[in-house]
Amino acid sequence: MSSSESQSMSDSRSSTPPLLDAPLLPPNLDPRNWTRLRRLGIAIVMLSLSTLIDMSSTLYSGAQSQIQEQFHVSNFVVTLGVGLINFGFAIGPLIAAPLSELYGRQPVYICSTIGFVAFCLGATLSQSMESLLVCRLMAGLVGAAVFSNYGGTLSDIFTPDERAPLVALFTLVFQGAPTIGPVPSSYMGQYVNWRWILALITIWGAAMTAVIVIIPETEATAIHRKLIKKQMKESGTKDISKSTTPRASVWGKALLTPLIMLFREPIMLWASTYHAFIYGLLFLLLEAYPYVFQNTYGFNQGETGLIFLAPATGNVLGVLVYFFYLKPSYEAKQRAVRTKSATCEELKPEERLPGVMLSSIFTPIGMFWFAFTARSSIHWIVPAMSGVPVGIGMTLLQLSLTNYYIDLYPTRSASALAAACFMRNTAATWFPTFAVPMYQRLGTMNASLILAGISCIGVPSGFVLLIFGSRLRARSKWAIQDEVATDSEMTEKVVSSDSEVSFDPLLLCTFD
Repeated sequence: MSSSESQSMSDSRSSTPPLLDAPLLPPNLDPRNWTRLRRLGIAIVMLSLSTLIDMSSTLYSGAQSQIQEQFHVSNFVVTLGVGLINFGFAIGPLIAAPLSELYGRQPVYICSTIGFVAFCLGATLSQSMESLLVCRLMAGLVGAAVFSNYGGTLSDIFTPDERAPLVALFTLVFQGAPTIGPVPSSYMGQYVNWRWILALITIWGAAMTAVIVIIPETEATAIHRKLIKKQMKESGTKDISKSTTPRASVWGKALLTPLIMLFREPIMLWASTYHAFIYGLLFLLLEAYPYVFQNTYGFNQGETGLIFLAPATGNVLGVLVYFFYLKPSYEAKQRAVRTKSATCEELKPEERLPGVMLSSIFTPIGMFWFAFTARSSIHWIVPAMSGVPVGIGMTLLQLSLTNYYIDLYPTRSASALAAACFMRNTAATWFPTFAVPMYQRLGTMNASLILAGISCIGVPSGFVLLIFGSRLRARSKWAIQDEVATDSEMTEKVVSSDSEVSFDPLLLCTFD
């Protein structure tokens, strides 16, 4: 584990800058001292809630044909039901990130979950396409607040060693939930009214709300603040535990720093743009797979949903490749460097790029495979299996780039990850809208070849960063430099890091 990763994952007090300075809780109030059963119960609740919100973007796909027929809208408009909730996911974490710092995690979870359920209910009962789309957008915007807290919650209640199996499970869920969503919704779309598909999300969310309201506060600063207020009330003294950080400053950093990095950091702009394309490809295939398999092989709606089992399988394999090959390889290199230098010297961020380049091979292979085999003369199982390497590539890219961002910007890692999240979900907003028109006009082979060609860019770009990464970092204001920093420089970096608003769940993606 690199030092930047250790810093981001080691403790909730360091990953979320508190309003009070590093509060030390009494042992009986420290969440990490709660019973293991209680802590695992909280983790399971967070896992279920995150799965629901993440999967809600693609569960809608099974309802699209019925919605389009009922409201007499175009394919472009009906696919906005997928896109707009992703746009909410893009904006929501930027807005919600400071909330846990200001108010604690528990109220954020409660308000976010209640709001998400309310807007999902609104979408379920909508009598017009306009109201349905607005409710989907707002559900994503409000529900995304959960993404700004779940990582911090795990960091609050588990030590790094205890988190290891949990973060692997969360990785799999967050990569696989949107991929697997079309499977149940496609079959539901065949047999029940579209409102029941959206009602499934609402009912699931209502059940989670009933549990969320009893989840205790886990954020150290919020617990400490409550303790101080209780003590002040009992003693009759004045509460002096107010934040010295202006709220406007907290919100300003949360909103502006990720966007500034996109414009000022060439590495960040390239990496997040390519990452956004690959992530958007999943939502493009959400529309392209049904079109191709229904028109080429005569699949019904339920059968086309089963095609998504292939990229979901790829997601599982991608997690295994990362944790059982790439991660051990990186750790072996790190140990070798430390043994040779007899210091705590860290590997350069470019050591993360082999994972990026490997992922950039798998995804094009899958798309070329799909392009040349999706024809009536070839059995359907052959193009269907092309989704496996696509899923592997998507997962490896997510994991490798996340760790690359954190190694690259140790004092601005949260903002870098927030910027990448914004770009990914923005791409996922629009990719579904042009998928079917693209395949209609260009044909399955040509459309898939274009996507495969663009996805190949990751390999040469990775080599460019591998060779010239040090030079690009030298010109950066925030990127880590190769030279050894002095004590004063290190102090300045720590102060700078502590002053940044943290986006907890994104840092959770540091799985080393």
